[in-house]
Amino acid sequence: MTKVEAIKKVMLDNSGIANWKILYNELEKYYPDIKKSDEWQAWVRWVLYREIKNWKNFKKIDDWIFALLDYDENNLLLDDEKNKDIITQRKSFVNTRIKQGQLRNKVIKDLKICPFTKINDNRLLIASHIKPWAFSDNKERLDLKNVFVLSPLFDKLFDRGLISFWNNKTLLISRWLSEFNRKRIGIFEWQIIDLLPIDWRESYLNFHREKVFLD
Repeated sequence: MTKVEAIKKVMLDNSGIANWKILYNELEKYYPDIKKSDEWQAWVRWVLYREIKNWKNFKKIDDWIFALLDYDENNLLLDDEKNKDIITQRKSFVNTRIKQGQLRNKVIKDLKICPFTKINDNRLLIASHIKPWAFSDNKERLDLKNVFVLSPLFDKLFDRGLISFWNNKTLLISRWLSEFNRKRIGIFEWQIIDLLPIDWRESYLNFHREKVFLD
């Protein structure tokens, strides 16, 4: 099996999409020798970007998220929506995007502040999905419990998998984030984020730790 075929297999196992963590963790299942080279991660990136550049097999759909070339976000509609005709599906998807703006307003009104910075200015807050939008079905995309309110820096750290949390509010920091930048940001291992709203978000956090966080 080639690297391209192995990447395809991993994406198919994950509904047609994958991020770097999923690829790095699951490729060995289909390409057992992949980690024998010290540069294996660079080879994976080179193969993926080569295919994307040539409009073959894969495409980029979000920061650090990639998909099969024929992947359609409508694949993540709920089962009852999939039974409708394609026009209704696309209308449902557009409506979901509109409702995302309403979700942001609701969750910011509810949670009010970033648990790290305690910033409470709506203009400086982001409704940050725990289970990323691309991996969520329409119900999960609009679930208030699938969202944290974070200021932009911490939203970026969380979105890129550079931080995550245990279900007891303990901060996890990726080894991909340097000690220098950790100190500049003001975060440290085993830090307890007291204001982080965990209740009813545990299953989404489990997904984030397993599929997004770069451990």
